[in-house]
Amino acid sequence: MNQHTDWRDTAACKADPDAMHPDNNEVGIANAKQICATCPGTLPCLVDAILTGDNEHGIRAGLRPKQRRAIVHTLAAGQRADRTAVTAAARKALGHPTDDLREIWEDRSHTMPGGHLGWHGGETVIFSGHVYTPNRLSFEADRGRPPVGMVRRTCEVDACVHPRHLADSQERQQAVEEAGAK
Repeated sequence: MNQHTDWRDTAACKADPDAMHPDNNEVGIANAKQICATCPGTLPCLVDAILTGDNEHGIRAGLRPKQRRAIVHTLAAGQRADRTAVTAAARKALGHPTDDLREIWEDRSHTMPGGHLGWHGGETVIFSGHVYTPNRLSFEADRGRPPVGMVRRTCEVDACVHPRHLADSQERQQAVEEAGAK
């Protein structure tokens, strides 16, 4: 889909928007879901439904309101307005593959007390043929570049993967040099 095209312009339901509100009619619900199954905009449709709170009526992205509300409930309170977090949750709910390291990080990290982030989902992640430790994945997803040397934790909290609590060899060296210059 072209970046400049709004997903609503190519939505399959555009031809018959009323079909997406079948009440409790099972035939109508099946029809609405079939329309969604042919649509190229299911992911942005679901993200829009979650971000706008449109989780009470109709079929969106092939999901009933109860299913959309369940996705909202899986998000932490602060994530409900964060488009990146909502997109990751919507992508997971729709079974869409992950596009980048940031989405993997969003999906597998969780908040901890004191502004730290924990990790769930295994000791390593394989993405695009590369093996990532949680520290490396968090670092690279945040910095947008591979680390130089080892990624080490800069805080005292065991298992924290907060990107701002991690540094590679280059950043640690730079911190030493800056401290020596003072």
